[in-house]
Parts: sequence; structure tokens; C-alpha cells
Amino acid sequence: MAEIQVNEDEVQVGAETASVCPACQALLSDGTIQGKSVLYCTKCRGLLLPIANFLPLVEFLRTLRRPTGSDIQPRDNSDADRHFTCPQCGKSMTGHPYGGPGNVNIDTCESCSVIWLDRNELQRIVMAPDHYPVYSRYDSGGGLRRTN
Repeated sequence: MAEIQVNEDEVQVGAETASVCPACQALLSDGTIQGKSVLYCTKCRGLLLPIANFLPLVEFLRTLRRPTGSDIQPRDNSDADRHFTCPQCGKSMTGHPYGGPGNVNIDTCESCSVIWLDRNELQRIVMAPDHYPVYSRYDSGGGLRRTN
């Protein structure tokens, strides 16, 4: 059985698509990260993924991370005022600071429910220290409960 090949961003890259990268205008490629579908730019190494896949992917990757002594990186606001067009629907994406760890700015399309992450932003989010417990499961009353 052939070994699955992943690149330096942990993406298994597939065929090019007709979707255009919002950052560099190259064609995006189909890809997967830990079985979650993404669109990946082989030129600028950005990721487009469904918002529904984002938190489960972050939580899973956090279980695999190795503790590091790295300091928290400050937010780079050089990309805070850019305006991207969604590769899926052509509408404007909304750029904003990510509310979780990692100090990154993200771009989302509410119409398509997708999120754009620039190169290394997923890794920054995954590797950032946990200040709050992860809430990923619902308790019997419909509320969130802590996972350990």
C-alpha cells in the first residue's frame, strides 16, 4: 500500500481546481489535512476550509502537538485592512482578528461558511498556549462541556 504524501504544511495536496486564491490569484488545489477537506494554494500556502471543519481540525491537531517553549507571537496587523473575494461565491470576505489563540487575522465568507488562513496561521493557532479549556462536546442539556 502506498504511503500518503503530505507537504510541509501537513496538507495532502490533490488536483488543481478552478477556484482562485484570494491572496495571490493562483489556482487552488484540493487537499486534506487529517481527513478534513481544504482548498490549498501551492504558491502562497494559504488554506480555505469550511468553518464547520475548522475547530474540529484545530482540536485534533492540538492533541498531536508537542510542547514548545515558544513565546506568544504578536499579531501582525499588516493584513488587517485587505479585502478578499471569496473563491467559492465571489462575494467579499470579512477580515477580522481571530478570537482564539494565535494572534492571527482571518478572513471569512459568511455566505459560504468558509475561512481563509494565510501561511502558518493554522500552525500558530494550534501551537498557541491553551488559556481556556476546549469545549467541543455538548452535554445532555444542549450546553457545552469541557473535554479533557
